[in-house]
Order: sequence, then C-alpha cells, then structure tokens
Amino acid sequence: MGTNDINELLRRGIEAARAGNRVMARDLLQQVVEDDDKNEKAWFWLASVVETDDERRVCLSNVLHINPNNEKARQAMDALEVKARKQVNEEEVIPGITRRQLTLILGGGILVILVIVVAFAAIAITSGNNAAQANTLGTRVVVELQGSQTAFAATSTQAIIAGTATMRAIATETLTPTPTSNIPTLPPTWTPEPTETGIPTIAALAPITGLNGFIAASSGRDVQNVGYLPIGYFNLEQGGTFVTIPDKLGRDVSFTPNGQRVVFARYDPLLFSSVLETINLNGTDSVAINTAEGGLTILDPQQPVYSENGQLIAFVAGSQGMTNQVFLYNMLDQSVRQLTDNDSDFSYPAFSPDGTRLAVIRDDVNSATPGADIVLIDVNTGGQIPVSNDKGSFIETMPRWRDSNTIVYSVAASTDAENFDIFYRSADGTGSPLPLVRDTGAELYAVISPDSQYMAFASDRTGAWDIYVYNFNDQSVMQLTQSAQPDYPSDWWQP
Repeated sequence: MGTNDINELLRRGIEAARAGNRVMARDLLQQVVEDDDKNEKAWFWLASVVETDDERRVCLSNVLHINPNNEKARQAMDALEVKARKQVNEEEVIPGITRRQLTLILGGGILVILVIVVAFAAIAITSGNNAAQANTLGTRVVVELQGSQTAFAATSTQAIIAGTATMRAIATETLTPTPTSNIPTLPPTWTPEPTETGIPTIAALAPITGLNGFIAASSGRDVQNVGYLPIGYFNLEQGGTFVTIPDKLGRDVSFTPNGQRVVFARYDPLLFSSVLETINLNGTDSVAINTAEGGLTILDPQQPVYSENGQLIAFVAGSQGMTNQVFLYNMLDQSVRQLTDNDSDFSYPAFSPDGTRLAVIRDDVNSATPGADIVLIDVNTGGQIPVSNDKGSFIETMPRWRDSNTIVYSVAASTDAENFDIFYRSADGTGSPLPLVRDTGAELYAVISPDSQYMAFASDRTGAWDIYVYNFNDQSVMQLTQSAQPDYPSDWWQP
C-alpha cells in the first residue's frame, strides 16, 4: 500500500474516532498499522478505540517504542499501570483475603519476629555473665527464630513476585470478535437517486450578514494531537468573531436554553477517554458530569446535547466495552438512564423540538446487513422507529431537526464514502429525501438556527474544514470562516 493510501486510511480512521464510530475507526486504524507498523499517530489513535486495557497497553507500548518522548502516551501508560496495580492488589489470593491484605499480614508477621529476635538478643547480651548452658540455649533460640524469619521472608517474596508477574502480563493484539446481532431486519425504505436540479451555485460565497445569536463550535489547532480543539462560539452580531472558552479543549458543544452555559466532551489524558463537562461561556463554574450512576458501565461519553427545556442531556457512550449506546442525564436529580441496550452502535442524538423523541444514527455493525441509518427513539419508552433503512448502500450521519416534521442530515453513498452531502426528509420516513447542499467536498455537522431559517454546516470543499451558512428562504450560502485550521459547528443559540 502506498503512502498516500496509508495517509487516507489514517485520516478516515481519525475522523471516525472523532465522530464516535469506534468500530469503523478500529478497522481503519488497524489497516494502517498492519501496513506501517512505525506509524506513531495511528497506534496512538488506535489505543483510544480498542476494547480492553491490555490492547491499549500494546498500542501505547508501540507508540513509546517509536517515540519515547511522546508525553501523552507516557501519561496514558502510567495511568494504565496504576489501574493494573490496583486490580492486582484487590485480587483474592485466599478466599476473603486480597493480595494487599496478605502482604500486610506477612509483613506484620516478619516485623513481630524481628522484635522477638531483638528482644532475645538483648536478653542474651544482658545475661552474658550467666552460665554457658544458658548462653547456649539463648543462641539456639535466636538461630531458630532467624530460620523462621527467613521462611516468612521467602513466602512474602514469592507473593510479591507473583503479583508483579500478573501485573506485567500483556495480552496479544488479537481483538475479540464481535457478537452476531439479534435486531430484526427492517424492509428497505429508500434507494435514492437524487438529482442535482435546483442546487444553489456556491462558487462565489458572500460573507455573513443579517444573522444573530451564537454558533457553538470547536475551532483551531489540535494542540494535543487527540482530536479535541479549542471550544467557544462565533458571535454573529459582532461579525462572526470567535470567542474561546478559556483553557478548554473539547468538541460536541451544546448550549443551555438561555445560552449562558454549554455542555461539551473534554478529553482526559489520564483516563485516555472523554468526560462530559458544563461551563459558563466566560470559563467560570466548570462542573464535571458524573455519568457513573446506578452501576452503569459508561465508557468514553461523547456528543452531549441539551433538550429544549434544558432538563436532559442526551449522549452516547460505550456500554460493557462493546458498542456505543444512548444515555440520558437528568439535570434535576443528576441521575443517568440508559435508553438503548443492544449490539448496534449509536451516534449523534438530537432532541425533537418538543423533547419527546431523539433522532439518532443506528449502525447495525454486528448484523448480517450492517449499515448506518436514522431511527427515532421515544425518550420515555426507548421504542425505536426507523426513518431510513437502506443499510450499507448509503451512510447517514449527524441528524438534526429543522422542525417537528423534518430532519436534516448528511449522507454519502457507500461507493463514495467520503463525499457527504446534506439532505432533508420527513421525520416519519415517508417520501423521498431531497438535497439541500451538495459539493465536490464533504458537508457535515449541520446545525439549524432556532428560528429554522438558516443552517450552519462544515465543509472541506476548499481543502480545509470551514463553516458555511445556508439560507432556507433563498437557498443562498454564506461563508463564516476561512482558516487553515478546522472549524466545526455544533449548536446555534438565538436570544
């Protein structure tokens, strides 16, 4: 495989990891390292999407072998070792007794014996003028006690060696096969052949004018090389100036209904995964959301979005180490509820205007007919209704509601998987999907203005990811950013 092919696979793998599609990212990045086992960046990103700590350790070991000065990989490896030591210490070596407790018991026994030895030695010295028979007896006692001390020390050493060997055991790089899906196959609802009739010409783009509110975004340089950018918002009433939230790197930024706070996914280098955090626009009152409630297994939470009333935050996260599932965080009682529980992979939840439904992407990655399609999930019951069902023929992603009856989303044909265009269709799945924005580049990250008159989106049509704004009324397109660094919109607030 040529260098250009490897770089393209790497780019697609990183993009899939950023989008939360861990299965696709893992497949692409494994292809990269199979053809280029010295690719530091591929190993580093692969560590973020593999399933187990042992697999992460293998990936990070390769990163550090290639570049011993990679500080982020070193920190992540240290965190794994701390976790491994803790697990080993808590293992039961005797029923009811952990390795740590046994070590303390052995250590305490040795200490008692040493005290006894010292005491007898003192007695022997003090009674140095006693009869030879007494001296001989004292010497024999010390020797016997020293022998006992040696036996205890040997036992302790064996326990420590066993613990160290357990901690250092590293699994092979063979990943666990995924299970077969039991989700019923739905009849196909769409085999689109959209035309380009009526698509607006966007060769000459106008600057942003006449807009109000804030567009939340991640924008700028990936300083940590982990896919998380400076976050903030574009102030449309001040010429589209980007205002950063100080000292925060993240993605998937969503406004509260009053526009004063945001929730976002922040990368934690010690956990080697993301955490959810809320914060004021000026960078004050940062609060980490505790997603570990009720004994749920929640790994690497991503793509948080507020409901229209601000009471709920929907997000996706790994469950049981397998696929991403949909969760709901309640801001009132700080509880977490798992909304989906199957072997499909979910991404990009979006609340309907009335807050009763979520439009979300479901990829039946483990079925005989995998593919990413749009489904609606009832927030109360968890029931799912398909909106599209073309399986692997087309790839849908990043759905948004324009109103209660219309969903806007990006879609690409499987034969041209990088060329995403923005379409819309009825939320009940009837009728044909219709194009909104199409170009030679990819169009992703659609965001609808609260008044439903405009749509912000990101496109790489010029070679860099910039933000554009589509006017639903006259089908014109304006350009918000023009930078060599990527810009990705994620929400829109209007006063």
